Amino acid sequence: MKKIIFLIIAMTSGSIFAQDISRHEMHQFTHMQITNLPAVIAAMDSFASSDCGKKYPADVGLMQEVVNGTKQSTHFFIVSYEKMSDFQKARDLTATCPAEAKFYADILKSGSTQITDYTIVPVVEKKDWYMDTVFMKYDMQLSLADEAAYAKAWSELMDNNVAAGFVKSSYGLNRVNFGSDALSHFVYIGGSSIEDVNPDLTSTKAYAKFAKKVSGMREVVNTSLIMPVKSWPKQ
Repeated sequence: MKKIIFLIIAMTSGSIFAQDISRHEMHQFTHMQITNLPAVIAAMDSFASSDCGKKYPADVGLMQEVVNGTKQSTHFFIVSYEKMSDFQKARDLTATCPAEAKFYADILKSGSTQITDYTIVPVVEKKDWYMDTVFMKYDMQLSLADEAAYAKAWSELMDNNVAAGFVKSSYGLNRVNFGSDALSHFVYIGGSSIEDVNPDLTSTKAYAKFAKKVSGMREVVNTSLIMPVKSWPKQ
């Protein structure tokens, strides 16, 4: 199993980060196949109580991939760095941290397998995604040359959907900056229920206009339904 580049802090519950936190410059997604979730959580809690965990410079969330097509992963960790430089700080911190080695050993013992990982940077981020409890995620391939035009068209569509009451909470567009073999970007819609994140948007005039503008720009490669399990905000 590849080394999992995440480590854990202090636990909350409910939405992915229960308190107000600042925006992040970069996030790392580590998708895993987990068969013993309590054991994985116990491994995290053990690290959280260590001196190393208390100094870890990122917010961490565990998400369940409730529905994700044929993907082998069942969950993913999202590690959120307020500054890109915090990624290196985390690496330097854990390089000599005994609790990290125990954490990896406990994850292996649980029978969990890492499937893939990648990092992303936000392109469009509206409202507080970390307060939502369910997400619809659309993975896609999009040329970097088309990113600005797509972001403009998609933002216009979502602004119309918000005004019409179809979208009630967070939404965003993210670019994969490392690990982009499976997807280059994804968009998401957040909310408090499945109904919130799965509105019928394709029958509107705004969607018809959007579809015309982005025709040929992107290929949607997967859609998934995501729900938070637990979060560990930076201390």
